[in-house]
Amino acid sequence: MTVLTWKIGGPAGFGIMSAGPMFAKALKRSGYSVQGYPEYPSIIRGGYNCYHITFSNESVFSVYKRCDILVALDKVVFDNEDITENMTVIADFDSIKLSEDIVCKKIHIPIKNILKENDFPDIVKNSIALGASAKLLGVDENIVFKLFEESFPAKVVNMNIEAAKKGMQYCENVIQNNFKPDDKVKDYLVMTGNEAIATGAIKAGVGFYSTYPMTPASSILHYLAGVAEKYGIIVKHTEDEIAGIIMAIGASYAGVRAMTGTSGGGLSLMTEGVGLAAMIETPLVIALSQRPGPATGMPTWTEQSDLKFVMNISQDEFVRIVLTPGDLKELFVMTFEAFNLADKYQVPVFVLTDKFLSESHFCVDNLEYDGLEIDRGYIFEGDESKPMDFFPRYKEFKNGVAMRVNPGTPGGLFKAPGNEHDDFGFVATDSKTRIKNQERRFRKENYIKDELPLPKLYGNENAEITFVCWGSTKLPLMEALKFTEKFNFIHFSAVNPINWEDVKNIFKGKKLVAIETNFTGQLASIIAEKTGIVIEDKFLKYDGRPFFVEEILDFVERGR
Repeated sequence: MTVLTWKIGGPAGFGIMSAGPMFAKALKRSGYSVQGYPEYPSIIRGGYNCYHITFSNESVFSVYKRCDILVALDKVVFDNEDITENMTVIADFDSIKLSEDIVCKKIHIPIKNILKENDFPDIVKNSIALGASAKLLGVDENIVFKLFEESFPAKVVNMNIEAAKKGMQYCENVIQNNFKPDDKVKDYLVMTGNEAIATGAIKAGVGFYSTYPMTPASSILHYLAGVAEKYGIIVKHTEDEIAGIIMAIGASYAGVRAMTGTSGGGLSLMTEGVGLAAMIETPLVIALSQRPGPATGMPTWTEQSDLKFVMNISQDEFVRIVLTPGDLKELFVMTFEAFNLADKYQVPVFVLTDKFLSESHFCVDNLEYDGLEIDRGYIFEGDESKPMDFFPRYKEFKNGVAMRVNPGTPGGLFKAPGNEHDDFGFVATDSKTRIKNQERRFRKENYIKDELPLPKLYGNENAEITFVCWGSTKLPLMEALKFTEKFNFIHFSAVNPINWEDVKNIFKGKKLVAIETNFTGQLASIIAEKTGIVIEDKFLKYDGRPFFVEEILDFVERGR
């Protein structure tokens, strides 16, 4: 066994979403590479929450479907999980009806009695379970206690430590595995994808972030709000998504690096704002964390369902950049570069992620800081001798790009209407101006293509199957590559605009299979449109869950 999996489950309100990430950090500090995947319904209390950790002494990229160790904090867990005889289950079996019929490796922790005898509140159930889990896996108890000190208010730290100790007392056996912790892993970072986006934005010098909270993009807002004072960022929780994008456009118009983020129907509300940013050529970065739709859909689950929406968002045609990073490092670096691209080409730039990548925890050795330099593009510095002169804001300066000017710059007067306009921003309706502007604006694409990465091949060059993917699907494919050389995969970390003639060459001689978490194979459709290459074979998933490693291996073994 090269990996182990641990899962904790129970109703919302039982502290599952704090216990899971905390135990992931405990395993990481013990020297294991970890990947933590949360599932939860869109309700405050009740339902079924779980947090699934895959860990090893080797790099772990994604989640497995199987569960080796299950912590059941409530009987609802047994209604939602497939219990197998090889599974180790930590539970208060005295409180589970017909527990004698459950066939597994049982570790009985009398949680109900522990709470009563020690006058503990129900909320410390998760600490009892963490103590038992730490003991079972040989995690140093001091690592767990230190995490309690870092995570809980001082007044309840000792209570949670005592609760964990009680759990440890009932778990004497330690699971033996054939791999040992790696000291280097202890220095790794454990981050979510949204934290990587926020960190990349900070590195890029973001000065303004505005949006209305929407799962699973909300934690970008939360993270930036928490560090706003430290980094000098204005963070606005707006009344709705329309205000969120319009305020970000206004901040960018004023000269500040600005960003907004959303998901699902939030982007639908932002549609007209995206078109406005394009028409007035104001730089804008938009982080989109995808979830199943339409309408409210499944707000706390994952899907890669908005790629074609982003490719065609808002009326008419205009240049937009679509980035589709697949892991933490790509999220960090490409968010940073999104700000440079937005400034240099004065277009909307989308950074696409999804619930799986946004909210899961991943282990990363470092974030790449070397070579990242801020580029604000062409900015008019002013003319003091002609302070009230109008400036040709929309006249081509280079490569289809006009020169920007910040409000208040001497000699920098111009208008910025949502209408078509002349070089100075005055509304224009003549055909000559329209043709000139459209040709100039689209000329930018020729130069953007040279800056965006082409899709990259991972795995054995001569493998039988070549999966074609984008975004977070890279991660389960990376994990599955550990077990077979029958497949390789081509990952798109950017989709628009790229050099599609070069993509054709990458595809040559390969048996292509599109793998996406959506119903229609949206990237495959774009590839057919741009290259004429129709990928007939598709492996699609649209149940709100990411691809599990076992599903990919099973597909490959069946020779599909």
